Amino acid sequence: MAVNVKELSDSIMKLIGEKDNVHSVTHCVTRLRFILKDVEKADTEEIKKIDGVLGVVFGSGQYQIVLGPNLFPVFEYVVKEYGLETDDEVEEYHKEDVAPGKTSGFGYYLGKVIQFLSATLTPFITVLYGAGMLKVALGLSAYFWPDVTGNTTYMMFNFMSNVPFYFMPVFIAYGASRTLKSNPAFAMAMALMLLYPNFVQLIGGDQAVTIFGLPVTLVSYSNTLLPAILSALLAARLEKFFYKVIPGVLRSVFAPLFTLAAAMPIVMVVLAPLGTIAGNYIVSIFVGIYDVTGGVAIGLLAAVWPFIVMGGMNMLFVAPMTELLANTGYDNFFRPAWILHNIAEGGACTGVAIRTKNKKLRSEAISAAIGAIVSGVSEPAIYGINLRLKKPLYAVVAGGLAGGAAAGIMGAKAYTLGYSSILAIPIFMDTMLAIIIAIGVTFAVSVAATVVMGFDDSAIAQ
Repeated sequence: MAVNVKELSDSIMKLIGEKDNVHSVTHCVTRLRFILKDVEKADTEEIKKIDGVLGVVFGSGQYQIVLGPNLFPVFEYVVKEYGLETDDEVEEYHKEDVAPGKTSGFGYYLGKVIQFLSATLTPFITVLYGAGMLKVALGLSAYFWPDVTGNTTYMMFNFMSNVPFYFMPVFIAYGASRTLKSNPAFAMAMALMLLYPNFVQLIGGDQAVTIFGLPVTLVSYSNTLLPAILSALLAARLEKFFYKVIPGVLRSVFAPLFTLAAAMPIVMVVLAPLGTIAGNYIVSIFVGIYDVTGGVAIGLLAAVWPFIVMGGMNMLFVAPMTELLANTGYDNFFRPAWILHNIAEGGACTGVAIRTKNKKLRSEAISAAIGAIVSGVSEPAIYGINLRLKKPLYAVVAGGLAGGAAAGIMGAKAYTLGYSSILAIPIFMDTMLAIIIAIGVTFAVSVAATVVMGFDDSAIAQ
């Protein structure tokens, strides 16, 4: 039975203090996010009891109501019927869930790192997904029609699919500078220096390159992540410093000059090579783990992934995932685990739908299963079904462990980025059979475990 959108929306508005208590509203993929004039007026405990509400979170100055699949119709209703002011849509990553209330210690600083990486990488990752799937489409076309590679239309689309990967440092620099609230042009200029054609031509040559007598490391910086992040951090610091200390009458000319002149040698001699070394080191760690465990590590990662998502730390893994893909040409660790976790969430929801006699819960479980498996959005499955019923979450862990181990043992490798859903199977190319079998194992185990263990749904309204 579908949720009554009008009733759900009106109940929410009443319990948050009506329209007069709302400054503005926005949303991500699963949460309706209010900025309230007085948070104390919101009756949080009663809102949690509303049919269709999966949870309530307050963070980053936003009163957030987790609605899952009910989000968009409710958002459209409250905006239209109540005439609320809207803000820009925000990313699904929930930085407010990380180390709430802490201002020091490891958890706090880890949260700050996650926030920075998420804000820097999330907009760009969407472009990479699109380019990755375009690569897959082109690869399949070339496999079935080899002569198509000589077609200029194919060539132009191939160029487009390579651009986001080759110019990754530029996209990263832009995202980092926006996060740091600095002028993106300075960070992008540093990144473009690393990709400048005349500099690239020096790579692999016999000519030694120095700046002020200091050696410049001649390596390819295309497809790299950390050099651009470090460069953006430096450029932001220098920009703020020079614009502060240089008098106003001279600032517009000399602040940009000194920012670029000071940043360039530091980037070329120190930060860019350091970023490359650090990236290679990070990759070697995960390659070493994979070699030692024989691929079982994928299962372990998939098994703990729901808790990583609930802890708001999933975006922390985007950086090493991107480095692994850029350095080795494939990702045999993070992407398989991420996909298989979503399959496990969907499988557990499917098990709930099979076992429950509650028609409303069955409908919600099927919807959450489709969202996790096909769309790669796991939050409705986690918060709306599996965590709420508890035991299905154990099935998610079991399914992720079994399927991940199968993927690792059989050598599943993602050769480009793609969404974390069943639709990403083609990115595994020559290892598609391995990921298909792993998906089957994950789904079967999570469904079976849910049905066998059972769950208590007596508290959920029919």
